[in-house]
Amino acid sequence: MLKRSFLSFLLFSFLLSVFGQDTTSIAKDTVLFSDLSFSQFKLAAAFENKPYFIMFSASWCAPCHRIKKEVFTHPKIVQLANEHYMAYWVDIESFNGIEINNTYKISQLPTILFFDPKGRIIDKAIGYFDSYYLFKKLREHIPPGQRNVEWEHSYEK
Repeated sequence: MLKRSFLSFLLFSFLLSVFGQDTTSIAKDTVLFSDLSFSQFKLAAAFENKPYFIMFSASWCAPCHRIKKEVFTHPKIVQLANEHYMAYWVDIESFNGIEINNTYKISQLPTILFFDPKGRIIDKAIGYFDSYYLFKKLREHIPPGQRNVEWEHSYEK
């Protein structure tokens, strides 16, 4: 019984460290990329039963930085991504990024891989893209009954 209580305490402590992060000071006008370790991130996605995406980038990748600045701050993208997905940013030149890229073998930047909650790749986006393209990609993997965001087109005459 004591062993079971101790294991429960350890599990609770782990979950608290993973999910108990204070996010009140984080700006809500951008896609929120996780700062967990990659293994903790995948565990969190499975635990929350949420699909996720990984943005592969590098410090020298101008299109990657443009996507981060222009696309990941678009209100429709922010709403879809933050409500329905978990997001992870990988710099493929960092120690962690090299390890992660050894698994996925990304050869072109920018690349986004989309995963189901169990960690299976379900889609990808390669190269520079605009907000509408990412909007369609994100929305495509949300069940129809949960698609609470629409894209309003405005055409100039």
